[in-house]
Amino acid sequence: MSTSSQALVLAEPARMAPDRGRAGREAVVAGTSPVAASAPPRLRVRDFVVTAFLRWRLLLALFLLPILLAAGLGALREARYTASGSVVVLTTREWAGAADISGFGPSVMQVDMLKAVRSEVEIVQSQEVARRMLARVGTRTLFPDLEGAGTPQESFTALERVRAALRVESDANSNILRLSFTHTDRQLAIAALTALLDSYYERRTEIFTDRNSRVLVGELTRYADQLRELEGQIQAVKSRYNVLDINQEVQLTAQRLDGITQRQERVQEQRATAMAQLAAAQAQLASQPGRVFASQEATNLAPNDDSRNTLSRLLLERQHMATQYAPDYAPLRELDQRIATVRSAMRDSQRSTFQTTREVRNPAVELLNGRVVTLQVETSALQQQLDELQRQGRTAEGRANELREADSQLRDLNRRREGMEAVVRQFTAREAGARAEEEARRDPAPNVQTLEAPNAPLTGRSGRVVFLLGGISAGLLLLGAGVLLLTITRRVFATAEEAERGLMLPALARFGPLESAARDLKPMPEMADFAAYLLDTRVDGRRPSIIQILSSGRRDGRDELARALAIELAHRRGADTLLIDLQTDGRGHLAALGSRPLEVERTPGHVLTFNTVIPNLWVSFDAQNSHLTDPQAGWSETSALIAQLRAAFDVVIIIGADDDESYPMRRLAAMVDLNLIAVRGELTRSDRARRVRDWTLGSGGDLLGFVYTGERRIVPRRVAELL
Repeated sequence: MSTSSQALVLAEPARMAPDRGRAGREAVVAGTSPVAASAPPRLRVRDFVVTAFLRWRLLLALFLLPILLAAGLGALREARYTASGSVVVLTTREWAGAADISGFGPSVMQVDMLKAVRSEVEIVQSQEVARRMLARVGTRTLFPDLEGAGTPQESFTALERVRAALRVESDANSNILRLSFTHTDRQLAIAALTALLDSYYERRTEIFTDRNSRVLVGELTRYADQLRELEGQIQAVKSRYNVLDINQEVQLTAQRLDGITQRQERVQEQRATAMAQLAAAQAQLASQPGRVFASQEATNLAPNDDSRNTLSRLLLERQHMATQYAPDYAPLRELDQRIATVRSAMRDSQRSTFQTTREVRNPAVELLNGRVVTLQVETSALQQQLDELQRQGRTAEGRANELREADSQLRDLNRRREGMEAVVRQFTAREAGARAEEEARRDPAPNVQTLEAPNAPLTGRSGRVVFLLGGISAGLLLLGAGVLLLTITRRVFATAEEAERGLMLPALARFGPLESAARDLKPMPEMADFAAYLLDTRVDGRRPSIIQILSSGRRDGRDELARALAIELAHRRGADTLLIDLQTDGRGHLAALGSRPLEVERTPGHVLTFNTVIPNLWVSFDAQNSHLTDPQAGWSETSALIAQLRAAFDVVIIIGADDDESYPMRRLAAMVDLNLIAVRGELTRSDRARRVRDWTLGSGGDLLGFVYTGERRIVPRRVAELL
C-alpha cells in the first residue's frame, strides 16, 4: 500500500459458500462462548432503582404534587370543635333480658347487655331524636348557611348534616355510650349535644311507657279457645277413620302391602315358569312321532345256510388226505369235486341280500302327555291364587289411602296444636310477668343516666395535619406507581447489565462518550483492551478479519466506535485496517482522519478506499453502492468481494447500515467473520436491539455480543453496592 490517496480495485469475485454458524457455535475467547437468544427476563429491584435515579425529576414532581395539594386544602379548612359526653346504660325491667319481679325472665347475660346498648345507640341516632334536637336549638341557629327556609329540602339537609356531625361509640366490653357532636362554633356544639341528650331521654320514655297485660290476656283467651277447637278436630278425624294410633296403623298396613306384593311377585314368577314349561311340553309333544325306530339288520346269508362251515370242513379234510395220499387218489378227487360244488353253491347264494327293520311305540309321548296335564292344572291354580292376592292388595291399598289421608289431616292438626300450645304457654308466662312489671313500674328507676355532661375543648381542630399526612401517603403511593409504570414502559437500556439481560448476550466492552476520543485521536485503555479481545477471538479456528458493527438505532455511537477501534488497530497495533461505512458515504471519517476523496476511476460494485494520515488505516468512500449492499448482486459477487477484502487487509471494520433488515444486510451478516451490536445507553430501544439480534442469528451470522457506548453512572456507588 502506498501512502498517497489511491483506490483499491478488486478482482473478479469467486463463488464462495462458507458455513456460517449461529450464536450457539463455538467462538472461544478466553473461555467465553456466546449466549443463545431468548426472551428478556423479568424485572429486578435494580431496574426500579435505576428508573428512580434516571427519572428523578419527574418522580419528585409526582411526590410533591399531592403534598402541595393537601397543604393547600388544609389551609382552607376552618377550625372545628367537638363537644363530647357519655351515658351509662343500666339493666332494669325495661329490657326483656333483665331479671323481673315475676321470676319468669332469665338473668342478664353479656349478649343481652350488648343488645340493650346497641338499641340505645339506634335510638340516639334516630331521625326523631334529631328533629327534636333541631327544634330545641333551631335549624337556622345551628346551620345558618342552609338555603330554602321552612322547606322539606331544608329539613332533610339539616337531618343529614346532624347525622354527619353526630358520632356515637360503644365498647363491646362496656355499657357506656360516648357521644360527640362537631361544629365550627364551640358553644353551639355543646348546646346541640345537650339538646340531643334531652331529646333522647324524652323519646325513650315514650317508647318504653306502655301497658301490655290487657293485650296479653286477650291473646291468651283467643289462643286457648283455638287450642280446644283443634283438640275436637283431632278426635273427630280419629273416629272417622277408626284409628287409635296412626303411626302403628300405618306401619302395619305398610307391612301387609309389602307381604302381598312379595307374594304376588312369587306367584307371578311361578305362573310364568309353569306356562313356559307347558308351552315347551306341548311343542315337544307335537313334534314327537307315534312309533320310533328300534333296530335294523342286513346280511347276504340265507337262513339255515351251512355252506361256509361245510366248505371249511372239506378243506381241512382234503389237506389231511393230501398229506397221506397221492394226488390222483380217487377219494381225493371226489373230495375236490365236493369242494367245487360247495363253492358254486356259495357263489349262487351270495347274489341275494336280506334286510330286517324293527319299530316300537314312542315312550316320550305318554310322558309328555302326563306332564302337559300336570302343568295345565298347576297354571290354573296359580292364576286363581294370583286373583285372590290382587283382591287382597286392592283392599290393603284402600286402607292405606285412608290412613294417608288421616295421617295428613292429623299431622297438620298436631302441628297446629303444638304451635298453639307453645304460644299459650308463652302468653301465660308473659302475661304474668307483664302484670308484675306494670305493678313494679309505678315506681320506676331509669336505666340510662348521664355519666359526663357535654363539654368541648377550648381549641378546635382544622385537620391540616391529617391532610398533610394524607398528602404524603398519596405522594408515596404516586411515587411508587410512577416508578413501577416508568420501569414497565421503559424501552431503552440504561445500564450494560440491563442490556445483557435483555439481549441475553455478553457485553464485550463498555465505553463512555466516544466523540472526543474519535475526533482527537486520543488513546483509550478500554479500546486497547477491546482490540486485544477481538484479535484473540477465534471463529472456526482462525482469527476474524472482517468485523461488522450492526446498527441498533440512530445515534447508537457505532461510527465513533468503529473509527476509534480502527485507529487503535492501525496506529497502535500496526495492522492494515479498512473502515467501511455503509450508513454514509464516508466523507466524515475521511475528514476526521485528515483525508478526502479523489476523482478516480471506479469499477462498478467494488469498494473504493483512500488512505489517511494514520499509517495502515484506510477508509472507504461511497461503499453503499458496492456489492456489499446491492440487492441485485449475487452471493458469488459479494463473497468474492469479501474474500478480496480479507486478502488485502488484516482487519476490515464494517459500520452497518440503518436499513438493517434488508436482504443484502442479512447476507452480509452471514458472510462476515464476526458481528457486533452497538448499544447506546439510554437511547437504544430494547425491541430494536432484540430484532437486530434475531435477524442476525436467523441469517446464520456469527454474533459474539454487543458493545455498550455512552455509559455513565446513574446509581450512586453506595446505593449500587446495596443492590
